[in-house]
Amino acid sequence: MQLIREINDGFKIQNPKDVLKYVEEFKDEDREHFIALGLDTNNKVMYRDIVSIGTLNSGVVHPREVFKKAIINSVNSIIVLHNHPSGTTTPSEEDIKVSKRLKSAGDILDIKVIDFLILTTEGLFSYSTNID
Repeated sequence: MQLIREINDGFKIQNPKDVLKYVEEFKDEDREHFIALGLDTNNKVMYRDIVSIGTLNSGVVHPREVFKKAIINSVNSIIVLHNHPSGTTTPSEEDIKVSKRLKSAGDILDIKVIDFLILTTEGLFSYSTNID
């Protein structure tokens, strides 16, 4: 498994389902994988970074690790997501805390977090369906 994959396919993310092209293989994983997609100013994916791999029902996520690749690549924005091996798309209290923390960190760095997604075999949950 490649932890960081540079991407230059010209594909523009226009809605949450477009993200599946880059992460669908993680919906069947038996441990939580936290992933960041770095986007340019036109919402084209520049890279996919597997930030952390956790356990069945938890993972460790720190803004430093999420934004490290984003800063190095001077991205405009990121989309972050993780899978739920349980199959439920309902965000946990920890998911809500992490999403707020990452949004705050992104605001400070001027790197917009345009969505926080939860991926399962049953579907996709998006905190924000307003991707322009």
